[in-house]
Amino acid sequence: MSRSFTPPDTLSKSEIRTIADVRRDIWTNSFYGMGYGAATGVAVHSILSYIVSRELIPGKMKLNRNTATFSVLLCASLGSFLAASVTGKNQVHHLHPIFEVGAVKKQRSEDGTELTEYQRKLIEAQKEEFKEFKMKRLKNRLLRRKTLKASIEKERGLFKGGIDSNNNNFIQREEWLNDDLGNNDRN
Repeated sequence: MSRSFTPPDTLSKSEIRTIADVRRDIWTNSFYGMGYGAATGVAVHSILSYIVSRELIPGKMKLNRNTATFSVLLCASLGSFLAASVTGKNQVHHLHPIFEVGAVKKQRSEDGTELTEYQRKLIEAQKEEFKEFKMKRLKNRLLRRKTLKASIEKERGLFKGGIDSNNNNFIQREEWLNDDLGNNDRN
């Protein structure tokens, strides 16, 4: 069964009627647009076939019942779509009060913006994740520096087998983690 037959309890009778009226207007105008479009398709094909029969258009163009069906169906679907779209755009202002039924009230945050409870919790969680990401990035940066320094000190050079993952010449994290994590004067 369609949801339109069982609307939510938060809507009043007048709001349900407004939704039904907007939906009805969209459907009826869509069918009107389909009729006008089909009539336009017949007229366009008739005029075009008249022009072709009088040879007013240079070139060989054959119009038959397939092109007639195509033009009628194309114009009918286009007319239906345009009429329904225009009606929906014109009637949506009736639905704006209904969109706000059951909305969650927003709370003012420290910086003055209004946020819902969900948005506030999401921002806090992202801040925590960013702190963890930043710490991991700092550890990786320091590890790269130590590995590069050790490779240069051994006078092996950078690309002569000094710091690639194939020969596993990386300094272990335990060696530097406790010493240099607090000593971060170079970024």
